[in-house]
Amino acid sequence: MTHMQAILFKADIFTGDALRPRAEAVLIEGNRIKAVGSSDEVHAAATGRVRVIDLPGQLITPGLVDGHTHFSRCSRTYISVDLAGLTSIETCRRSVRAATREKRPGEWIIGWGWDHHAWEDKRDPLASDLDDITPENPTILYRMCGHSIWVNTIALKIAGINAQTPDPAGGCIVRLDGQGNPSGWMKECDHLIKAHIPPLTLEQRKTAVLDAQAKALQKGLTGIHSLEGLSEYAAMADLDRENRLKLRVHHTLPPEDLDPALARGIRPGASTPRLWFQQIKMFTDGSLGSGTALLHEPYSDEPDQYGIEFTTPAQLHEYVRAAYAAECDVAIHAIGDKALANALNTLESERKGPASAYRDRVEHAQLFTPDDLKRMADLKITASVQPVHLFTDWHVADRRWGSRCSRAYAYKSILNAGIPLQMGSDAPVMDLDPLLGLYAAVTRQDLKGRPQGGWHPEERLTLNEALTAFTAQPAFTARREIMLGSITPGKLADLTVFSRNLFEAPPEEWPEIEIEMTLVDGEIVYRRKQGIQK
Repeated sequence: MTHMQAILFKADIFTGDALRPRAEAVLIEGNRIKAVGSSDEVHAAATGRVRVIDLPGQLITPGLVDGHTHFSRCSRTYISVDLAGLTSIETCRRSVRAATREKRPGEWIIGWGWDHHAWEDKRDPLASDLDDITPENPTILYRMCGHSIWVNTIALKIAGINAQTPDPAGGCIVRLDGQGNPSGWMKECDHLIKAHIPPLTLEQRKTAVLDAQAKALQKGLTGIHSLEGLSEYAAMADLDRENRLKLRVHHTLPPEDLDPALARGIRPGASTPRLWFQQIKMFTDGSLGSGTALLHEPYSDEPDQYGIEFTTPAQLHEYVRAAYAAECDVAIHAIGDKALANALNTLESERKGPASAYRDRVEHAQLFTPDDLKRMADLKITASVQPVHLFTDWHVADRRWGSRCSRAYAYKSILNAGIPLQMGSDAPVMDLDPLLGLYAAVTRQDLKGRPQGGWHPEERLTLNEALTAFTAQPAFTARREIMLGSITPGKLADLTVFSRNLFEAPPEEWPEIEIEMTLVDGEIVYRRKQGIQK
């Protein structure tokens, strides 16, 4: 890799550095930022051979980091059929039928993205909706949130799931009739099916990472937080050794992979500049769309339903205790307000040192009580949120949570309470493009401008606040804030360059703005019109 010394000037620079929030030039020497300031100041700091890149009307920010992805699964290596955005069971059937033509008998069909709340049918999916078009192929189709699956009868038979099969702990097999026959819709129990799907090889996993990486670099991402397993970490580590991992990856493992990781010498904090492991990710509940988010009070449209406790409090304590013993921080998935309370109860009980010693996060934090907001602030927990979920969730939340939505997805309230925000996409649940997250956080509207004026507009963020949540805060929770997260002399030269200045363009135009360049370690790894740089 050849590094250059370069000045990027006549661009508006959002530095993320409180000592100098804005600048017009930055000097990179090798893989570090050498100087930031006015064009004259940066020119004066330059010595030797310098390459000048003029970017009038464009915006430079610290490298954007997606704080919550299931990264490998952003690749089509993992799925046979894309069901995102489809509006009926019949359109889903057509997509599955097309995928079946490409499969040999017995091969699994794996899909992602269906959303029954958007279907014209206004009913739940059934195995019988798939059986006639997949007569020889076991099929598993993930709901867009990843917390529900739709399977055919062959898949149920392979997994041995029938009327006598009990619901697993933390899960629900939706039943078709009074005899308890499974309907084909399963909530929080995909593990019953996944255990029978042949795993991908190491080379297939590496291909998936490279495919997802190309998408990420094109979208201006210089880093991601990947919430996946040890197999995905191994694929990334292989690519890192081969110098093919361009992104910086903070990997977060599930509790069951902690001991195997330690046994293989993969320890928290030990890392390369591109890949490290620091946190353990666990669940307390499911999702809004699947009706499995755990609530204090019942769902407004299902008064006998409170959601699902995915992990018991006792088990959650055990997971957190093991993570702390291994010197890991934790990331706890909590969407419902009771799930958040359970997470906070556990952290309060298990922590042994000052709050400042921990870099824990709550993933999603979509609904909370005022008391728990204060507890999050006192515990110095980061709210790791995904504003892009507002595109699909705002009208569902109104129906399912009713008046509680005044404290749902409430990002300004979270900031005002002194709780730091970290942002991501939850890809592949939503699009990996950070511009969509910025747009959603600032407008609180979907891409059609709905609802007019924004959903609970009092919770809108400024662009400065949203950019900080995609830059400085992910660096902090990954324990890399000394070297990443702002455009500051001495830090690593990870930069995102937008083809237009977001501060001057109206938000409704942001989703169409392209990335001009993505720099990681001072290297231009993506450039508009030239693509990924080899």
